[in-house]
Amino acid sequence: MKRILVVLMALMISSAAVALAGDDAAKAKEAKAAPTTLTGEVVDLYCYMQHPESAVGADHAKCATACIGKGMPIGFLTSDGTLYVITGKDHEPANTVVTEWIGKKSMVTGHVNEAKGMKSIELVSIGAAKS
Repeated sequence: MKRILVVLMALMISSAAVALAGDDAAKAKEAKAAPTTLTGEVVDLYCYMQHPESAVGADHAKCATACIGKGMPIGFLTSDGTLYVITGKDHEPANTVVTEWIGKKSMVTGHVNEAKGMKSIELVSIGAAKS
C-alpha cells in the first residue's frame, strides 16, 4: 500500500512539473520580440497588387487614401522593395492611423510576423522618415 501511495505521489509531482514547464513555454512563445522600425511608404494593397509600378508615391495618394478609407488592406513597401501587411494593434484597424502617411516616405515601428511567405507588421507607431 505504501508503494502505491509513493508511486501515485511521484506521478502527481511529475505531472505538476510538466504542466508548469508547459505554461512557461507558452508564456515565452507569447512574448513578442522587440519592435522593428522600417522605412518606406504606406500603400493600398488592392492597387499595389494590380499595378505595382504606378500604385506608389504622391501621384497615387488620393486613390490609396480612398481605398484604405473604404477598408481595403494596407501595405507598407520598404525602401528595399519588401512588402508588409500593416495590422492594427490588438485587433484594432490601422486605416485611420496611417492615412496621413499615404504616398509619403515614412517610418513604421511594430512587431514583424511572417507566416507561409507573407510578412506583416503590427503597428506600434508611424511617422516621417528620417532624411
